Parts: sequence; structure tokens; C-alpha cells
Amino acid sequence: MQRSSIFIIITALLLLGSCSRRPSYVLSENKMAEVLYDIQIAQAIYNRSSEFGTNEKKDALVEGVLRKHKVSQAELDSSLLWYSDNIAYYEAINDSVASRLSASNKKMMDKLNKPKGKVRRTDLLIPPFYNLNTVTPTFAFDLDSFRIKKLDLSRFNIRFDVQGLNALQKVEAAVFFTYKDTLIKKIVPLDKNESYTFSKPHLADSLLKGVSGYVHLSDRGYDLPLNISLYNISYIDSLSSNVPVQAQSDLPAPTTNKPSPAAESVKPVEAKPATPAATEQKDRKPTAAEEELNRISRGTR
Repeated sequence: MQRSSIFIIITALLLLGSCSRRPSYVLSENKMAEVLYDIQIAQAIYNRSSEFGTNEKKDALVEGVLRKHKVSQAELDSSLLWYSDNIAYYEAINDSVASRLSASNKKMMDKLNKPKGKVRRTDLLIPPFYNLNTVTPTFAFDLDSFRIKKLDLSRFNIRFDVQGLNALQKVEAAVFFTYKDTLIKKIVPLDKNESYTFSKPHLADSLLKGVSGYVHLSDRGYDLPLNISLYNISYIDSLSSNVPVQAQSDLPAPTTNKPSPAAESVKPVEAKPATPAATEQKDRKPTAAEEELNRISRGTR
């Protein structure tokens, strides 16, 4: 009787071990994490780039990742199926990929925030005004967990107005909401002189650890004066006492129809609609005196 009980226990342990043992056709945890990390990067690339506007091009990008790791689509699918049935392994892989993506994002933010030439900083929580140009091309901010605790996050958002853009400039804005177990990225191109708002994701406020972001003006090599104003920069919560500053009336505000794709994960950015007066002003041809004044203005900047 005792021998029979021991035999049953040993058999049960062997069966349990065989159920959780990874089959030979399944990618190892490390290999799986490497492949999924690169696939996440590939997805971010084709979500943000107009060069990958078709499904064929998107598939080709993912196929390039599989070739890099010498893995077939069938092997990846079989591995995903097995790991989905063994959730503990899958969660470990997912945590590893998320941690690596977060570290890569932090490295990128540190690089952007590092003074390059001259990047102006301020002791204010978020400065109300900033000028982007070739000398100070990047506006960056970082609200850490200590500052986040002092905010009422129930209606938190970040907004700013833009003036001075034209079709030859490339400006990108990004806000990163760092939660305890995930990172939400909102990245949009700035291609119009209007208001932009980044709202907080609908996740538990208690899990929010930090909010950081940047607005960056890329140098495209044109020998042109670059002067873009960010004004009325503010965060909104019930404790906020930010006072918006007035727009700089001496800055040009031409519009552009240049298309720029945004990441699919980015929520629509709220923008103030153009008023009829502004539309009429845009459509009206400048007089000879105005053209001469604009020419002189550009020459003195």
C-alpha cells in the first residue's frame, strides 16, 4: 500500500513536470524576449513612418526581424501558442520586454534632456513660455513622483500653443506617462500653429510615477532663421495656478499642409479651431507694403 502511494506521487510529479517542460520546437525565454522586443520596435517604426503605409511593407519589416533572429513565422506562432498556455513564462517574458523598452526610452529621454549646445532650463514646474531655435532646439520637462504627489490628477493634462511654424521646419512633441507597470507614449508632429493638449490616460492615478516630455526642433540644414514660440505652456489640475502668457505678436505664423504621420497609439490632440477672421487673414494676399515689411523683418532676425 505504501509503495503504491509513493508510485502514484512520483507519477503525478512526472506528469506535472512534463506538462510545464518547454518542447524543443518552442523558442527559449531569452530568445522569445529578444524577438518580441525587436517586433515592438518594428511596430513603433511603421506606426510613425509614412514609408510603411501598406500592409506589405509592414509585413516585410517584421519579416526582417525574423530573419535577423533566424526564426520562422511558424516557429514564432507555435512559441506564442505554447507560452499563452503557460502564462507564468509568458508574463516573465512580457515583463522583460517592457522593462527593456522602458530602459531604452529613459536612455533616449536622458539624451534629449542632456544639454546640447544650449538647452535652457528653469526651476518652474513647467515654464509658461519657450523659444525654439538653432541654439535652443529642445524644450524638455520631467515631473517626477515627488512632484506628481503634489498634483490633483483627476483632470490633469498638459497644453501649449505654437506660433512660428512653416513647411520647412520639422517639430515633434512627446509626452510620456510612466506608470508602475507600463509606459504610455503620446508622440505627435507639430505642423500647425494652434493649441495642443496631451490628456492623462484613463488609468489609476495611484499608479502614475512620473510625467516627462519634450518638444524638439530638428535641424534640416536650411539656411533660414528658425524661431518657434511655445506659449501658454501649462499643466491643468485643481491645484494649478499657472497664468498663461500672451502670444508674441511679432512672430510669423504661416500655415503648412505638409502631412506628418503620428503613432497609432497616440490619442487625437485637441486643437483650437480657426476663427473666420483668421481664415480671412490667411487667404488675403499681402499688400506691397506688407511684403516689404516682412522682407525687412526676415533680414534682421
